[in-house]
Amino acid sequence: MAEQLPGQMSLNDFIPAPEPQKEKFDILNYIPVGSKNAVKRKRLCFLTGLIDRKMRNLLHEAGKKIPIINLQNGKGYFIPDMNTDTDRRMLIRWVKQEESRIRERQLCVDCAIRTLNNCCTDWRNEEYGRKTDVLEDDSGFRCVS
Repeated sequence: MAEQLPGQMSLNDFIPAPEPQKEKFDILNYIPVGSKNAVKRKRLCFLTGLIDRKMRNLLHEAGKKIPIINLQNGKGYFIPDMNTDTDRRMLIRWVKQEESRIRERQLCVDCAIRTLNNCCTDWRNEEYGRKTDVLEDDSGFRCVS
């Protein structure tokens, strides 16, 4: 094969860089410890070359292994330093924030379940839309068959 001259393009210039492989790439290596070192998601995307959606997914999955805090103050993501009182309090605040979100989402799910039940739809059954006996509750919704 001929020698490549400086500045000359090669086949490798047309091959896209591979995405980080899951087993080799760990987003936790990019998340700093301590609230004083928080990093914004935009910066994480820049450092890793990943798009925002992929970064969100990685952060979500990593949060199942170790707490990753992103408070609503816009300062960024960090792993709490449990040796500091400040970060311990931030983790408590984050837990309360997330529990509140869960409760709010559950209210919406409960409403949807009541609506399905009122329309005689057995939502637990794999066959969606299956009609059962007429159900009615105090919400005023009733199945129309």
